[in-house]
Amino acid sequence: MEISERTVELRFAWRSIQGPRVAARFQAVIEGEDPVMRQVLCRLLTLLEVQIPPGVEDPVLTPERLQTLEGKRVKVPEEALQGLTLPLKRETLTGGLRIPYFR
Repeated sequence: MEISERTVELRFAWRSIQGPRVAARFQAVIEGEDPVMRQVLCRLLTLLEVQIPPGVEDPVLTPERLQTLEGKRVKVPEEALQGLTLPLKRETLTGGLRIPYFR
């Protein structure tokens, strides 16, 4: 992996238990790149914004819970650096996946 110190904005969206998606924007720093897999290793620095649709009350998808991702590392596809919002499962936040998405 090649090392870079670029700051980027990453966007994620999780489907709530009611159905609509909760979106979040993070400021992140690129820590490495894998050109073969076309992935970028980033560390989330700051939660910039959370968008919760009206009427959505999901105990997992709260600004406080999403803020706990600050400081975590995540591998994202190169397209995420061009503003693509990455759709994720709620399990990426609850630990319900065998391989954690955020480390």
